[in-house]
Amino acid sequence: MLVALKPFRAFLAACLLVSALALLLGSAHAGLIAGLCLLILIAGLPHGAFDLYIMAYRYQGQTLSLAIGVYLGLIALTVLVWLFLPLVFLTGFLAYSAYHFGDSDWPGTSLGQKLAWGVSIVGLPCLIASNQVAPLFETITGLPDLSRFTAIAGLLAIPACLLSGLSWMMRRQSQSDQASAQLPTTTASGLLLLCYALACALSGPLAAFACYFACLHGPFHLDRWQKRIAPPSNLGIYALSTLVIGCVGALAFWLPANIDSSASTLAALADQLDSSALEKSVLDDSVLRYTFVTLAALTVPHMTLLMLAKR
Repeated sequence: MLVALKPFRAFLAACLLVSALALLLGSAHAGLIAGLCLLILIAGLPHGAFDLYIMAYRYQGQTLSLAIGVYLGLIALTVLVWLFLPLVFLTGFLAYSAYHFGDSDWPGTSLGQKLAWGVSIVGLPCLIASNQVAPLFETITGLPDLSRFTAIAGLLAIPACLLSGLSWMMRRQSQSDQASAQLPTTTASGLLLLCYALACALSGPLAAFACYFACLHGPFHLDRWQKRIAPPSNLGIYALSTLVIGCVGALAFWLPANIDSSASTLAALADQLDSSALEKSVLDDSVLRYTFVTLAALTVPHMTLLMLAKR
């Protein structure tokens, strides 16, 4: 089993590190929140920016220009849905992400196993730390009360985790399975989900997701596609990633989150004697909002491109 976990040692080490930091500083520490958001962007954006190389590999000339235009159009459409239909935006983003995580992390498995893994990744934070996830959802969407929505999303994690564990046990017992060569890796999924759940409980949902996204999903996805399409240089990936990170930072300062729409900011409003706490809370909420809106806006065209690229 230790051999099966070896490819995921960065994820496991990150879970231990953020748990220690959260116990030392507190999971709501402003510096920790800002660092986690930056980690999510630094880890997530390069594997999304690689889409430019995938499009250049598949398309040429006017077709490439059209593909880039459609990609940018899907980003704009996602932002419009966030602005005018925030609950639809959140529901679609979570569902789309669940499918993408399963499809990308375990490409050699069945659809049921992929969905079980993806729903577990999305749903476990809602189940374990709903009191922290609901304010996060409220900050992202600007809606006043999403506790019931969060609770429902959390309940979905229970059958998903059970199905995920059952699926891997059945694969282990079936030595005639065509994918049995992947057995040492896939049997680790149960322990990975357990570590993810413990990180949610000890360090908070944002920290746990940052560990997963930065140390498991992102690098595995990028490595797989770099082996298929060897880019001439990674300069374009990092240049695009830096540009987007700069835009997120600018939005957080110039277009701060509405302080009336976030439960976490309302908590800060209770302390009227400390104006610096209010300013810090608004900034934290703004960073969180624009980080996840950016991820969502890039996830839709990213997944659409990958589905086309697999044909």
